[in-house]
Amino acid sequence: MQNISLPRRRLSPAIPPLVAVAACTAWALVAVTVSGTPGPAPPSVLPVFILAILTIAVAGAATPLPLIKGAVPIRRQRQAMLVAVAASFPFVAALLINPDRWPGGSAPLIAGRVPVFGWLFDGVMGVLPLGVDTPAYKLAFSALTDLGFYLECVLIAAVIYVALRIVAGQGIRREDRVEEG
Repeated sequence: MQNISLPRRRLSPAIPPLVAVAACTAWALVAVTVSGTPGPAPPSVLPVFILAILTIAVAGAATPLPLIKGAVPIRRQRQAMLVAVAASFPFVAALLINPDRWPGGSAPLIAGRVPVFGWLFDGVMGVLPLGVDTPAYKLAFSALTDLGFYLECVLIAAVIYVALRIVAGQGIRREDRVEEG
């Protein structure tokens, strides 16, 4: 059987991260336009936030696909991406279900919203010379939170694609043994 693959452009691996950056930028612009400062936006723009998070999750699921050669057959890529997006739901829940901090309380932690990479970005935020309630701090916090969420989606997708490649490889070896025997 002939292996049929779609032609890939040289820039195709760069498209999903660019889409994620565009979604984060669009969300930041909407949040700043509605609330006046970077950071939390009113509940009236929640649909835009959910659309941005969904776009980031899909971009994260698409990022490792061209990088892991032969992980998923071309005809099964959509199903594999849907599984990867569905597997990122716990990260979406961690991002959304997080209590706001009390006024005058300690600085919020990215690790509360981004469980896998949050500790790293909290370290970066601790080194930056920014005041906690300044617009620059809120913008950096939001950007690093979105980046961490994107990286979590990429990580879960890569794990799923590698697992599919291993399972598919074992299935092919089993079929070869049956045909030989």
